[in-house]
Amino acid sequence: MNRKALNLDERTIKIILKICAILYAITIYSLIGVMSYRQFVLHQAVREFEDMAIIVTFNVLAMIGSALYFVGGFAIKKAILRWIVTGYVGFVLFGFAFTIFRYTVLLDQELSLNQVVGYFFTVSKITGILVIVGCLLAYLGNRRTEKQID
Repeated sequence: MNRKALNLDERTIKIILKICAILYAITIYSLIGVMSYRQFVLHQAVREFEDMAIIVTFNVLAMIGSALYFVGGFAIKKAILRWIVTGYVGFVLFGFAFTIFRYTVLLDQELSLNQVVGYFFTVSKITGILVIVGCLLAYLGNRRTEKQID
């Protein structure tokens, strides 16, 4: 489409982008709500809505990764290692607590100590991979921004 035919100025484009961002967030939260309802209220098996879960997971991870890369304002060299480790530990604890809550309260299952330890290590590994990939994308995005400035 021709940009002049639509008569889009900077203000109009900014408004359209805000609307798109709000609708994106509403869509993602709605899908998460529907999946949670199907799993915890209707007690459907995960395989019945696994396709939606994969799409939501990929979409959210791609959005976060894209933001880290294209914004480029996060200089990994200047980041304090303590912040990254604190964020990692916080996400691990939150993910582990949610996992235990999900199985014991929402799904009303008994967990053995081996299962709890297994869940902890699984959450730790997945969170570690996500933090490493996020830091790499932030670093590459920062390098991209610095090259554009030069």
